[in-house]
Amino acid sequence: MTFDVLNPLIKPIQERLGAWARPVVTGYELGVLVATQAAGVPVSLGLYAEVVRTLSSFGLISPAKGFKAGTVFQLFGRNKPLAVEVACAVDPFGYISHLSAMEYHGITDRFPKILYLSTPSGQEWKAQAAARMDRDLQGRKDDYLAARLPVLSFQKLERIDGVRVELVRRSQRGAFKAIKSPSIRVAMLGRTFLDMLREPELCGGMQHVIDTYREYAAKYSKLIVDELDKHGTSIERARAGYLLEAVCGLSHPLVDVWALNVQRGGSRKLDPQAEYAPFFSERWALSINVPSLGEAQTNAEGR
Repeated sequence: MTFDVLNPLIKPIQERLGAWARPVVTGYELGVLVATQAAGVPVSLGLYAEVVRTLSSFGLISPAKGFKAGTVFQLFGRNKPLAVEVACAVDPFGYISHLSAMEYHGITDRFPKILYLSTPSGQEWKAQAAARMDRDLQGRKDDYLAARLPVLSFQKLERIDGVRVELVRRSQRGAFKAIKSPSIRVAMLGRTFLDMLREPELCGGMQHVIDTYREYAAKYSKLIVDELDKHGTSIERARAGYLLEAVCGLSHPLVDVWALNVQRGGSRKLDPQAEYAPFFSERWALSINVPSLGEAQTNAEGR
């Protein structure tokens, strides 16, 4: 590779990396930089490899630990990245959720040892990746693929710098927001309260969910009710309605509507993971199968 070809390409890539919003860059992102900056130069795997070698020799990038060689690079001069930053950089469609989102929003006193990341299911992830490549490569996708440069592909994250990552793969992920500093994506607060009822085992367990509702539901009741009304299932609304009314002492017109439309029958439980219990809420057609509530809480509902 001649200096005349490489030098005009390296400089704009250096400038782009200098302003990079995240502390790491993926091999795919470097490939896109090469393809979009190489005006008038045929894109090839050899060209890409030479750019990576040059950037590495300058000390501008270095392999990120814990990832397959050539897939993720740490940028020079950045602070040690948080596991959440790396996770959101490596999976462009993932976002922090469940107990990790509870920690971000300040509604838990737990310090999670697991990073929960929600991301699309397999086929949906591939479809979003194909669409993202179309946008990123601006009509150069066919040449890019023919040159066999790194493609945007799913990486199964198990640990990042010693932090265990739990991937929650769902077709319907819910609303999230992008944060600039640190550069992450995180579930919206209302969605986080819904996830607590949908998958309490990923949110510290049902007792922790109850404690969280008891402490914060009054403050965020509008967000909770709006989210459950738009995106919750019948059983999830019943769980929310019971907690809001019987545990938190709150009322809301929409919650009364939920109660009128309760679906009775079947084994409906407050905690979806626990065994059925004989304590029962007639209003919400729920088995109150959480020991700390039990018979006293159920009787209180009827008074």
